[in-house]
Amino acid sequence: MTKRASMSDVARAAGVSLTTASRALGGVGRVSAETRAKVIETAERLQFQPDMIARSFVTGRSFIVGVLAEAAQGRFSMPLIVGATDLLGRENIAAVTLDARGTPRRLNDYLKRLRSRRIDGILVVGDDPNRASLVLSEDFAVPVVFASSSATPETDYVVAPDNRAAGRIAAEHLIGLGRRHIAHVTAAVHEPAVDARAAGFADAMAAAGIRTALGGPLYGSYLQRWGTDAAERIMASGEPVDAIFAANDEIAIGLFAEFHKHGIRVPDDIAIVGYDNRLAGVRRPDDPFTTFDPQLITVGEHAARRLLAAIGGDGEPGVEYVEPKFIVGRSTVGPTLEPYDVL
Repeated sequence: MTKRASMSDVARAAGVSLTTASRALGGVGRVSAETRAKVIETAERLQFQPDMIARSFVTGRSFIVGVLAEAAQGRFSMPLIVGATDLLGRENIAAVTLDARGTPRRLNDYLKRLRSRRIDGILVVGDDPNRASLVLSEDFAVPVVFASSSATPETDYVVAPDNRAAGRIAAEHLIGLGRRHIAHVTAAVHEPAVDARAAGFADAMAAAGIRTALGGPLYGSYLQRWGTDAAERIMASGEPVDAIFAANDEIAIGLFAEFHKHGIRVPDDIAIVGYDNRLAGVRRPDDPFTTFDPQLITVGEHAARRLLAAIGGDGEPGVEYVEPKFIVGRSTVGPTLEPYDVL
């Protein structure tokens, strides 16, 4: 039988000390990116498999983290969990994933369970970008990172989509197309994601010296029905509107459907930008809607990486933003959309 490679074998082959090799593979302490990459490549080449129990005794870590989801099956939660657990798996960290299913009692029970286990950290995954994931009523001796949470204390570690950047990019795109009567149709006022997108939109409009159409954002909900109602309000206002930034694709679809019913063409008469890439995978190849992909898998990966850094003693509390991917489609650059393209 071939002798199993040891940590000493990896250190010797990589030309580093045993301590450096251990730090590089364990994710603890300070090791340069170049050295870490060299040690990992050497370990893979030698097919090194660390003894996790031995590592635990040496480092005082369990190499297990808790992933607490408010609602794991949620549209926002699932990609966050996929991104986080994939990164943790690549780093040889085990994840205990618990799904509260939106039930406060279950959530409290899981918090107690996590507190009683010997874990290195907790990743909290929320399913509402407009609400703090949860307020931890217990003090944890291990780091806690929130993924896609919008309203947690400044002392928390948070990774979230950059909603302000989305608003700015949407306005800049529409202005760049020559649109000058641009409206913003969004959800409920004072929700964090809503406010951030509106602020970014206002920043770009002010920089271009253009007034937001209709005197400011139209506030409603994230439902398609609100998009329909907003279109009716816009048409009834008598004010010229040649472009709209909608807070999500549901609103954008409602807007488009109502405008089409009244003979208003998209994007010829009104260009529309949505958000959340809801139609991904079901849209036609020619991408009818201009929208944003919030990159939730990437947000999950970054949150997991930030948790590992916090466990290793690196990093400061605060919010890390991941810029969404802007997808330009026919709803802003043409040709004219027809109902079967999106409905």
